[in-house]
Amino acid sequence: MMENLKRHLFLVVLVGAVVVLSLTIALVTYFVYIRSKDKTLQVLSSTRTRATALLSGPVFTPELVAEMAKQVDLRKKQYDDILDFIRKMGADRKPLVQGLFPATPDTGPRLNFKTAYAEKLDEFAKRLGAVPAPGTLEKKSGAEKTSRSEEVEGAMYFHPRNTFFRPDWVGKSEPPNMEDCRLGQENIWLMENLINILAKMNEELRPGDQKPSVANSPVKELYEIRIGGEFAVISGARMPGFGGRYLSEQPKPKVAAGEKVEKAEPVRAPTLEGRWSQPGFYLVLPFRMIVVVESRFSGELVRRIKGTESFLGVEAFRVKPVIEGARDVMGERKAYGSAGVVRLELVGESLVFQLEGGRVTTPPEVLKAAAAPAAKP
Repeated sequence: MMENLKRHLFLVVLVGAVVVLSLTIALVTYFVYIRSKDKTLQVLSSTRTRATALLSGPVFTPELVAEMAKQVDLRKKQYDDILDFIRKMGADRKPLVQGLFPATPDTGPRLNFKTAYAEKLDEFAKRLGAVPAPGTLEKKSGAEKTSRSEEVEGAMYFHPRNTFFRPDWVGKSEPPNMEDCRLGQENIWLMENLINILAKMNEELRPGDQKPSVANSPVKELYEIRIGGEFAVISGARMPGFGGRYLSEQPKPKVAAGEKVEKAEPVRAPTLEGRWSQPGFYLVLPFRMIVVVESRFSGELVRRIKGTESFLGVEAFRVKPVIEGARDVMGERKAYGSAGVVRLELVGESLVFQLEGGRVTTPPEVLKAAAAPAAKP
């Protein structure tokens, strides 16, 4: 009896195992082969349907081509309008000395240009209502020595020897050459754009019922303006520029005690080699500017520079709080007033204009090719 039960139990278990194994094989076969095949068939069917639709309805119909041609003409007109606006803006800009450009063999106009350049820098300070920062004037002796309390009060501070871009030839006795004059004229136009933005911002955002002073001016000090690609680097900054063409200086590597510390070299994209940059068919002139501004207005200053119709742009900037005892700007925090202030350092670029005809500055080789007579067949 027990033998019969054992024999039948073995058969029942064996049959059950066979059934479970068969179901497992069937499920695996279904999901691996049959279902995946159904998805493949669905994809093929969808692809065939799209192909049929493309054949029955061409992508480029005559109506669509005509509409695309209209859009091309519209973009061309907008492009021409922008160039005409730039040409007019360039033509409206007057050089410091009439009759000097494009070139003159006389030394008189070039000497006059050197004098006019220096006088223009003084005009910039007057436009800003700026006075020399404490401690920047030449020290006097004896009873003529001026105390800090006797400093002339103005709308903002500047540094007579450092603020404005002053080339070496300005202080020499001989006249500058024509290339120096041309570059100097570009400097003046760029600085004039920046000065007008700073002055207008102070005039508009300063409380109207108060006498202009450093304490109530949004922009409190113009530390420096430097022009050219070699200056368009923010020392120690870790962030790249907005446009990706202006890169910051590399941080100094950590070294062990006693090892030689090498100065970090500026990192700059290849398009910023030399004085100009050429991101497209035109040239731009990079610059760096450092100001002390109320922290709440730092973003507003960046916005105004980027939003002006003088074709200026801001590529990167860095802000650093100015605290009591800070000596990286003028050294006296209390002179700025009670509001929080920051040292704003930014690099940007300006569209460059030709002196003749007010056209956009183009690379010399392009100008030569355009001026060359057409080859005869």
